Amino acid sequence: MHTRAQVYSPLQNTAVWLAAWLYNVESTDETIDALTDLGGTHTFDGAPMVQLLHDVRTAADLESPEPAVRLVLWGPGQAPRLRADSPAMEALTQAGALVVRGGGANHILVPDYSADGVRWRWFEDYEPLPEPEWLTPGEADQLLSRATNEAAVLIEAAGGTRKELPNPRLAVGTLADFYDTPGLPAGVTPRAAKLFARADRVAATIETVTERLDDHTFDPHLFALWRHVRSARMAGVSDAVVDYRREYMRA
Repeated sequence: MHTRAQVYSPLQNTAVWLAAWLYNVESTDETIDALTDLGGTHTFDGAPMVQLLHDVRTAADLESPEPAVRLVLWGPGQAPRLRADSPAMEALTQAGALVVRGGGANHILVPDYSADGVRWRWFEDYEPLPEPEWLTPGEADQLLSRATNEAAVLIEAAGGTRKELPNPRLAVGTLADFYDTPGLPAGVTPRAAKLFARADRVAATIETVTERLDDHTFDPHLFALWRHVRSARMAGVSDAVVDYRREYMRA
């Protein structure tokens, strides 16, 4: 099982850029450029990305107290918070989904990433979705930090990794930079940015050990971190989106 699919999704930054655009923090051109960096050419029912943006703006309830855009990630030990047996659930890939809150409906955007770009599918669900974890950034950060420390203690007690890179710290740093590309839009809360950075760092460390060092001795300890990395990303997105709404309502 490839590590990156479990600890990284371009949907994290896609969700934040989409929210920044919805709340008029970022322009359409800047948003499309960022989304292109996050996956190449985006299409929706054969139409270009601008059509998807138009439909999202039409559907989104920007005054809803719940986040207008929510990130859905899932993996081992963590079910996606979508309705079981729904068309959206059946279409879901490892990359996850975005939920756009609309008046009376949840609009679920499911991407399919390939070498040719990103193809989006749109589903509407009028039934209540399973409740998200609704972790605060502080709670998500604490859980991720605690799990990371526990894994480090277990790995150190077992004697550390069996193979070495010429410069492991450099490898981790390079991967952390990859996870952060192409960056975040303006106005992201410091809490969310910090949480994303920690999640990137932990994800890069996991990938360095399992993929670059090719050492799977500690997989059970590292795999337990996957859920907390995903939860941190979802919590950070929610915090950023709610803050965009707060500033929007003040204007």
